Amino acid sequence: MNMRVHISLPVKKLETSIEFYEKLFGQPATKVRNDYANFRLDQPSIHLALVQAKDLCCSEPAKSHSHFGVELPDRETFNAWHDRLESTRLNGRDEHDIVCCYARAEKVWLTDPDRNEWEIWVRTGEAEQMHSQPSECCAA
Repeated sequence: MNMRVHISLPVKKLETSIEFYEKLFGQPATKVRNDYANFRLDQPSIHLALVQAKDLCCSEPAKSHSHFGVELPDRETFNAWHDRLESTRLNGRDEHDIVCCYARAEKVWLTDPDRNEWEIWVRTGEAEQMHSQPSECCAA
């Protein structure tokens, strides 16, 4: 059995979140119920659960995280993800040759319907500093 990281996210509108994550991952949800959906993926190896949260009606969810991310193994894979995401019109924000967290990277940032940020990225090298300019992962 493959190990997977499991993340459970409360969502305001389950259908809207399912649509976003199907575009993000390029695959349909594995399981869908009236108040729940999940994505059990091998690439990336993740088990993402979306749980309809009744108390998120009009307010922002309380966040105990900075963002989520998928580190891709090489530039070719990153380019394939980038092209696919661009074709879905999710309106990501690109960062090119960014220095963040002592690494150089190419990134695309996406925000899900509940304002959780996702960083899709590939490491292109190491860096001696934390960041070269403010970015989502290490804003000054």
